[in-house]
Amino acid sequence: MDLSRFSAEGASFSTGWVPGADNIKLFEIHYRPANPSPFPPLIFLPGWVSIIDSWENVLKEMTKDFEIYYLETREKGSAKHLIEQELNIAALGDDLSSVLDYHNLFDKPYILFGSSLGGTVILDAMYEMKVSPTLAVLIGPNAEFQAPRYWLWIIRMVPPILFYFIKPLVKWYMKTKYINMKTDPKQYEKYARALDQGNPGRMKRSALSFSKYNIWEKLGNIHQKVLIFTGSQDVMHGYDNTVKIAELLPNCKLIDLVTNASTHSVEMVKQLRSLLKEDANV
Repeated sequence: MDLSRFSAEGASFSTGWVPGADNIKLFEIHYRPANPSPFPPLIFLPGWVSIIDSWENVLKEMTKDFEIYYLETREKGSAKHLIEQELNIAALGDDLSSVLDYHNLFDKPYILFGSSLGGTVILDAMYEMKVSPTLAVLIGPNAEFQAPRYWLWIIRMVPPILFYFIKPLVKWYMKTKYINMKTDPKQYEKYARALDQGNPGRMKRSALSFSKYNIWEKLGNIHQKVLIFTGSQDVMHGYDNTVKIAELLPNCKLIDLVTNASTHSVEMVKQLRSLLKEDANV
């Protein structure tokens, strides 16, 4: 894959594997803007099985003036496990802490940027005091991962090797129940590609683990500054729950960009950039 298409003109990048917890190696892309950034370094955690293609417009705009560490979390196929390790929210938070330590960022200003699962990992890690960013920027974070019981039963019973045969059913269910095909058809295309490229075994184990998690009771004790971008027409990420998350966080600003496509757009980056310039403490 030509990773240069995800960066702004003049920006540079390098790739490699960085140490997470439990001797896991995580794939990372380090983007550097052409000129010194006026903002703190940004650690970018995409969502569950999310692929970088979903963030092309965002990264092209961000890398004009942000230094970015784009980190693929341990449930993705790129992660190197000598022995398959836990795939739960706490373990992903441990990885995030290890990556910050590796880059020597703990005692410096930094921004954590997470989408969906990535946002949940960031919130949980802040609650557990594993990380303390200058600002957490979240795109449609999940407080819980709800799925019908029969889907969890199917996931539990079907061996990973047979996942390829049930993918069409998963895509159909996603399209009819969780995505507004009229207002945001690109959201379906994005998640369908992610399913096609995901690691079936890790998707199964992580889905079953995440289904037991919720963060509701922790939110009131997270005092770092949080900015949430959401889409009121984004069914998959539960707008009402996102509003509730923002209300429970003591220091949070919520911005509704209406659709999932808009939360993954140049406009979102421009709003983020504008807010950072207004806030001298970031």
